[in-house]
Amino acid sequence: MRERRAVPHSTFIKPIPDSVAIFGANGHIGGPMARFLRFHAPNVRLRLIGSSAEKVEQLRRQHPYAEAVQANYYEPSSLDAALAGIQGLLVITTTGTDEAPAMSNLVAAVRKSGSLIHMIRLVGMFPDFNLARIPQALRDFGMGLEIQHPIARQVLDDAQMPATYFNIGSSYMDNYLRLAGMIREEGVLRWHDRRVPYIDPREVGEAAARILLSNDARHLYQFYTLNNGQPGLRSSDVARMMTDVFLRPIRHDGSREGLFKFFQPLIDMGAVPAAVPEYLWNMFELEEANAHMWVPNQFLESVLGHQPTTMRAWLQEHRRFFGDETEPARLSGAALTNPSSR
Repeated sequence: MRERRAVPHSTFIKPIPDSVAIFGANGHIGGPMARFLRFHAPNVRLRLIGSSAEKVEQLRRQHPYAEAVQANYYEPSSLDAALAGIQGLLVITTTGTDEAPAMSNLVAAVRKSGSLIHMIRLVGMFPDFNLARIPQALRDFGMGLEIQHPIARQVLDDAQMPATYFNIGSSYMDNYLRLAGMIREEGVLRWHDRRVPYIDPREVGEAAARILLSNDARHLYQFYTLNNGQPGLRSSDVARMMTDVFLRPIRHDGSREGLFKFFQPLIDMGAVPAAVPEYLWNMFELEEANAHMWVPNQFLESVLGHQPTTMRAWLQEHRRFFGDETEPARLSGAALTNPSSR
């Protein structure tokens, strides 16, 4: 029998990108990622991509050390310019993105550039989930992540893009900032009593930067599910945690009527489409039916090199937004608009 030999580690080496482009650099993941790269890899050329002239101007003010450009997934010429000469890439899409044309256009621009080494693509999918189990109501809505993100992955896989998927198998902690006004003024958290792990989006950005800066080629073509390694919490658990941290009673309302009551003012002012509450309720019901798929893991900790932020620590850091009498809240109105993909 022929002796089996270990594959030498040098086989798994990839080049480290000397240029990185970030879609969604105005957001809670891309912004922290840009700042991390600026500090830890100042030799890497940064190109930050905004979807409008206003967002590009914000990027120039917030990140004067980086190039800021405007691009749209549905405008191929803008993608060609944004990705020219780029070796590392973070791809984030917002809820409601039509992924088939968006990712097809992205693939075409990557091929035209011919320079990409490594792409990080964020998705929010149940691991190994049978898509036939998606309820008809979510199929009819059509533009939610449970429909669109598998399409995005299929397009990128078929094109053999050098992608690492960051699957957000958790809820972003700062989603609660969108509920801060209600919690502060009424002492109530109106949200489906979903049970999910949590994650600090700043640490997603840091992890993406660290993976791109790694020379380990084994990260390519992988599908990593990210959470903070802690057991899942129900929204009612978080309300009790808020009560303990904020030192005042926070009541939980997990009813369908409560969720719709929260969204109605946002719908009335045109900040949220009228179909969003029904879509979210149906998505949360799908999550509840498959809650055991969200298994805590240590991937994020292994990449960061330290324990990720816990929900309690995040609440303590941000307690001023929720009615801490010792410090006035300063909550941007922008935090109330775009419902999270998770």
